[in-house]
Amino acid sequence: MRPTPYLHLETRFKRVHVLRSITHLLRWDQEVMMPTGSASIRADQLALLDMECSSILHSKRLAHLLDRAETAEANLSDWQRANLREMRRIWQRSNAIPKRLLNSLHRATTRAEVCWRRAYQEDNFNLLVPLQERVLDVVREKARLLGERLNCAPYDALIDEYDPGRETREIDSLFMALGRGLPPIIDLAVEAQASRPFTLHESKISIARQRDLGKKLMKCMGFPFVKGRLDESLHPFTEGTSEDLRITSKFSELDFMTGLMGVLHETGHAMYDFGLPAEWFFQPVGRDRGMTLHEGMALFIEMMIGRSREFMEFAAPWARRILGVSGPAWEAENMYRQATRVRKSLIRMDADEVTYSIHILIRYELEKDIFSGHLRVRDLPEAWNEKYRQHLGRAPETASEGCLQDSHWPMAYFGYFPTYALGAITASQILSVITRELPDVFDSIRNGDFSGLFDSLGRRVYALGSRFTNRELIEQSTGENLNPDVFLAYLRNKYLPS
Repeated sequence: MRPTPYLHLETRFKRVHVLRSITHLLRWDQEVMMPTGSASIRADQLALLDMECSSILHSKRLAHLLDRAETAEANLSDWQRANLREMRRIWQRSNAIPKRLLNSLHRATTRAEVCWRRAYQEDNFNLLVPLQERVLDVVREKARLLGERLNCAPYDALIDEYDPGRETREIDSLFMALGRGLPPIIDLAVEAQASRPFTLHESKISIARQRDLGKKLMKCMGFPFVKGRLDESLHPFTEGTSEDLRITSKFSELDFMTGLMGVLHETGHAMYDFGLPAEWFFQPVGRDRGMTLHEGMALFIEMMIGRSREFMEFAAPWARRILGVSGPAWEAENMYRQATRVRKSLIRMDADEVTYSIHILIRYELEKDIFSGHLRVRDLPEAWNEKYRQHLGRAPETASEGCLQDSHWPMAYFGYFPTYALGAITASQILSVITRELPDVFDSIRNGDFSGLFDSLGRRVYALGSRFTNRELIEQSTGENLNPDVFLAYLRNKYLPS
């Protein structure tokens, strides 16, 4: 029996997936182990891999197979039809971008990312300006071409890459609700916590021991180290596939909590990837359903689980044992107070659960200014500082505390930042559903049992892959569309005195 057009498509998309898995590994190496002088050859390597993927996706044969498969869609299963839908979406976006532009983008971002690391370490934004301008030039052209193909505004086309189907019009409305609701919660939480101080540890904690603790907690949560690993990088990230997944955190000998929360955040990403439907591993429908869900799953584990009193009661004995520490600073209640401290921090990755979304709102506003033409790269530090004065009442004194703190823009991840705040809203809605379904779930976490939690996340999110659209999956998982009121109510209940 001859393979159908649909099965021919599966073969071609499997090849694309394997090629991109090699890209994931090279990007991990670039962040963790690659010598800084190797940036040029790494750009060539990444560009070649992307060109190979593009050759498959741009071929006339693939377009013909898509057309033929869609005419016989009635003969496919529900999963196959969803896979065909995702294939068409990938084909549409890929064919909007010419190969020469992809090549330019890889070269620009690889060089900018290496320069960003130096600029960050030397606290010198001017080093990055020409390379960031080049990245932005390429991204502007990409956004224009995508917008023409998708019939939307250029910036909306970038958002769609990370959060399929989402538009700035909806994000503006959701973020307006957060912008109104968060400041009073922040002020009241800071005031309430002033009378409940916590004890800071004063000794240095070796990074090797912190990494050992992170690995222990990851193992307790079910992270399969036979297919993954934990390393250190300047900026925490997760890279790879469920067959080979690499996560990193940024550790500090003087700030144990930052490294721990980075581990938990990236573990949230990893557990989503590990839970994706294995039978569809090589196909688009087996991938995650966009970065709002992915960041939601990461913030769920870091903020809502990791910063809970029950999690600290579970983790504190392990911390004392593995880190070799003792005393009041390492008691569970003190660690919980430290993890839930609300303060107007200038660093997004160090931000508490309440102020975190303010950092995202600021970046979203700046991105819109950039793509509207109202903000130039060279003026970014000043604009950044002014936004922080407006939203948090203080501004950074250095570029490394300001617009150099994230690697997203040098890597051309414009449109990504909104997914963090949208993910926080999603996570709060999923938490509400899970705690109704499993009223004892936090008691289980206190005892080191995460099985019920991850079973529920698996059924509601992980195992569904991309079978449903973004909106369908969120509504199916939570019973409604994104609702900022649920998130604000969650924060009030957790952080404000009753």
